Amino acid sequence: MLTLVQFIGFLLLLMAFASRQLLSLSSSSQVNLALNLVGASLLAVDALATRQWAFFALECGWALVALYAIIRSHLKSKSLTTKDCSSATRQGRGICIQPIEANLAVCKVADYTEVDLNSPYVFTGRTDQEASLVCPAEMVPSQTLERSDGWRALRIQGILDFSLIGILAPIATILADRGIGIFAVSTYNTDYVLTKAEDFPAALDALDKSGYTII
Repeated sequence: MLTLVQFIGFLLLLMAFASRQLLSLSSSSQVNLALNLVGASLLAVDALATRQWAFFALECGWALVALYAIIRSHLKSKSLTTKDCSSATRQGRGICIQPIEANLAVCKVADYTEVDLNSPYVFTGRTDQEASLVCPAEMVPSQTLERSDGWRALRIQGILDFSLIGILAPIATILADRGIGIFAVSTYNTDYVLTKAEDFPAALDALDKSGYTII
């Protein structure tokens, strides 16, 4: 039984590490923190049962740090409501940026017959020359003509008034200065900025250091 607990704990910590390295999932994401918390807790239980005190202390510390980060993230998200972000955006300051967890693909498609338009993070655009699609990677339709995988998105939180100017341009400039290319998509309410997954952590770091609030 303890061997199974130890194996599951190691597997969860490995998944947390792999999610950062292979999927570019932020170390502060709820999924990554939960994997660390549960994995470290299981290993702490195993270490306690086998009286490995140094290992027990290490895993307890690991689990407590993950738990603290989860609680802090929850309290921060609770305090930064959509109303707060909308108000700040209308005043042109204190803009809130929300990372989107979905792994996205940018595509050119023959048509939209296989696309579930009611699913989150599905963006379509048709012109006289093409039909384009942005959607979660697992939803890319079979009639796709071209596709680019490995995109992550961030959302400018709140509802942007149409009279506002200069919201997206500074973000694009900050990321361009870091050598990070973007793909921007706008909805009625707000803007979404996509970057390649490997650039996403650096993009969030650059915006955070430039005064944007990451929620």
